[in-house]
Amino acid sequence: MSGGQRENGPLVPTEDYFVGLAEYQHALSGHMDWLRGWYSEILNWDSAPRAPLPACPFDTWFDHAGDAILGGFPGFVALGGLHREIHDRADRITARAASGQTVTTSDYEAIMALVLAFGTAAQTLERDVWRTLATVDPLTGLGNRQTMMTQLIGERDRVIRLGQPCCIGLADIDLFKRINDTFGHATGDRVLRAVAECLRNAVRPYDILYRYGGEEFLVCLPSASLEVGRLVLERMRLAIAELKIADGHGTPIPVTVTFGLAPLSGDISVEESFECADIALYKGKLAGRNQVVIHTPETEV
Repeated sequence: MSGGQRENGPLVPTEDYFVGLAEYQHALSGHMDWLRGWYSEILNWDSAPRAPLPACPFDTWFDHAGDAILGGFPGFVALGGLHREIHDRADRITARAASGQTVTTSDYEAIMALVLAFGTAAQTLERDVWRTLATVDPLTGLGNRQTMMTQLIGERDRVIRLGQPCCIGLADIDLFKRINDTFGHATGDRVLRAVAECLRNAVRPYDILYRYGGEEFLVCLPSASLEVGRLVLERMRLAIAELKIADGHGTPIPVTVTFGLAPLSGDISVEESFECADIALYKGKLAGRNQVVIHTPETEV
């Protein structure tokens, strides 16, 4: 899983990742408390009646987290499997102790191996979450500019290898400063999130969206000629123009976007493709905004 990359599902606010991480850390802490309690019980086993150990909270967290933020990461399922193995092994050791059998060194080594594997898997999952957060724009949940450059260089290399077309579209919210000045920056942020969500819903499944900066977004359209790219961006433009956004008093906020479209080609650098898209965007602004304009290094369409 990677925020704002090829999987164009619903946007996930980054604060949800932080909440998910906090819940995850709480579940891990609870698991370790349970494990320490279990160790103490086994090491001090006698025939006296004893109160049952409290339930491990990791189970409850795992059952609910499968449909939440961390459940989408590759290591999530494996971590749950290791947790179950630890409890199964602990139950078997407890049963041996309860029946009067000796708990052997091999028993302890087996569960320790599982505990170490669980710890490694837990750290890997957390690193994956932090790595995703580092690639995501915190306001919109789209890929950020740093991630964009790396991936677009990769897309350009693919164009060179496979000979398939690719293009990029630069989108700028029209008169966004006026929205901020009139309705306030909090409403402006809400407009940015709404536009990001609308763009995400309008692209093809394998297109890639980024927040380019400010009120600008960039979409990479693999395997798309300029003609196909224009159709995709036109669909996005119409969808944004139909957004129903209002301020806290119910006053409608008209939102439109101008697009500049350019090829991502092996004949020019990624930076030169940006320049072409920016020129196209500028022409669209001069021509009245709320439109799609194409610019190539050779010709203007």
